[in-house]
Amino acid sequence: MAYDKLFQYYEHEQFLPTFGNFESASKLERYALARRTVFVEKLMLPLQIFNRANVLEFGPDSGENALVFALWGANLTLAEPNLRAHGQIRNYFERFGLNDRLLRLRDDDIEGFSGEEKYDVIDAEGFIYTVQPTSLWLRVFSEKLKPGGYAIVSYYETHGTFIELVLKAIHSACKSLTGLAPEPAAQKLYETKWNSIPHTRAFSSWVRDVLENPFVRLRYFLDAPTLCRMADDHGFDLHSSWPLYRDALDIYWHKKELSAADLLKRDTGHLKRSPISFLAGQKIYLVGDADEVEAITGLVHKLVSDVDSLIEDPFGDRLPVFLSGLKALRQAVSRAAILVDDNAAMNNFETLIAALEDIFGAVQNRDIDGIVRITNSSPSFISAWGMPTHFLVLRRRFDTSPEA
Repeated sequence: MAYDKLFQYYEHEQFLPTFGNFESASKLERYALARRTVFVEKLMLPLQIFNRANVLEFGPDSGENALVFALWGANLTLAEPNLRAHGQIRNYFERFGLNDRLLRLRDDDIEGFSGEEKYDVIDAEGFIYTVQPTSLWLRVFSEKLKPGGYAIVSYYETHGTFIELVLKAIHSACKSLTGLAPEPAAQKLYETKWNSIPHTRAFSSWVRDVLENPFVRLRYFLDAPTLCRMADDHGFDLHSSWPLYRDALDIYWHKKELSAADLLKRDTGHLKRSPISFLAGQKIYLVGDADEVEAITGLVHKLVSDVDSLIEDPFGDRLPVFLSGLKALRQAVSRAAILVDDNAAMNNFETLIAALEDIFGAVQNRDIDGIVRITNSSPSFISAWGMPTHFLVLRRRFDTSPEA
């Protein structure tokens, strides 16, 4: 079944992907502490900006993040087009005595959101990359934010989502070879991997939200440098991000004022050297010349495209091309000028790519026992999740009107 929007997929599957089942104040407090770590320590947003702020959250799903904003003192407008989520949101706010913070609960999506009110903060996490074209939601954010207001998004980044696509491609091959349904096939492949990490949702939810989700595909993902350039065009400055989009090693006199164009050039230059870091989920920073960076980035782009095609055709013509690309990337990175914090990072990366070569070699041989053996025994594969989800905080400029 084809879906135009992500919430339609969730409605059809009849599940709330982020539902945390907060039954007690202590569980909510633990979650709020984790959110505080993200917002204060990683995104450099003091919690005081939420106190008495008018906050618009698009796509709150079952409302866990909205509860935390309410605890921090925000006055909330929630826009959730999945009507199945509305009852859970209202139950949450009633349960925790926060009804006075929920000003409005609307069923609009971003495209249909109307009204003259301006907001101090707009939050849209998880789904925003599926709203196409990207200029659509950037324009809405620019129109609805007060000058100096913050837009907070999380999204799937093109290079960082390589491992997600790998997992989907292997899962597709397993289903084809075994005839198993999605969840049993995923358990066969990834039970060891799943159990190696702490998690707050059910395995079945992860299967539906990632492995079977038709929107977790390359055609929807956002390239970080391109997104930064588009945000600049719509009157936004980069406030912060995780991982860092600003070069932490950049140094200049504190009184020197850089233009928005200069800042953007520095940010995108840094991001062009970060694709292996995003792919691997740890610092493997390219410090060679521009030609070397361009060559390795090109290899990564091609690998992402090839593995995406294997989701639909796991034994097709792109499989040997993908295998050759893995070998080429492993060899190129081993020769490249790289900055790492720990030499083990390079070894981990090389063993991960070697494990992927073995897994997809087994796919090529239609060897399901070999595939399952490696996915459940390779330490490098089991520990690899990449950096699929990026957080970005944009600040609306004071001197810029919304783009037409």
